Order: sequence, then structure tokens, then C-alpha cells
Amino acid sequence: MAVSVLKTGLNCHDCQDNQKEERGCLKDSKIPGRWQIGNDAYQRCPIKLITQESQEYVFAYKLFKEGILPNGNCWGNETMKFLMAMQIISSEVEKDGR
Repeated sequence: MAVSVLKTGLNCHDCQDNQKEERGCLKDSKIPGRWQIGNDAYQRCPIKLITQESQEYVFAYKLFKEGILPNGNCWGNETMKFLMAMQIISSEVEKDGR
């Protein structure tokens, strides 16, 4: 979900006060199924549903694709959690056709 949401370009800083209620920023939107991501519908702004850790992994994926690794220049220095996150994100990016 994080990959799909972050590709929408949503930015909390761009959301004006009059949009927050409709978009479900602070509480559920009154519009049923306001946000559709894949087969799932949400009442809250999708940005609010993504954890900070997921956002950081998606950011790291961009660097990973450029060959920049957080712990040096070889796979052996990376944690299994990081490598698995990169595999999951890569799979989601391929699903979305990017």
C-alpha cells in the first residue's frame, strides 16, 4: 500500500484546511470509499495509514535502485529486514507497472 500511496503525490503540507475533512485527514471522511487503493477502500487519508518506517523504506528503495546501500557497498553488510523490505517494494513497484 505504501508504494501506491506515495506514488499519488499526496502531501500533507499541500492539504488546505477545507480539504482535511473531505479527505479524512483528522477523522474518517464522510464520503464513503473516499480513497480507493487497489481493491481496498479507505475513509482516512492514505498518508495517515502509512507508518514512518514504511515511508523510510520506500525512500531507501530509491537509493537502493541507484546502488547506494545504507551500510556500505556490499550485500553482506545489510540486515535481512532491509533486504526483505527492498524485495517487497520492488515487487509492488513491478505490479504497478513502474
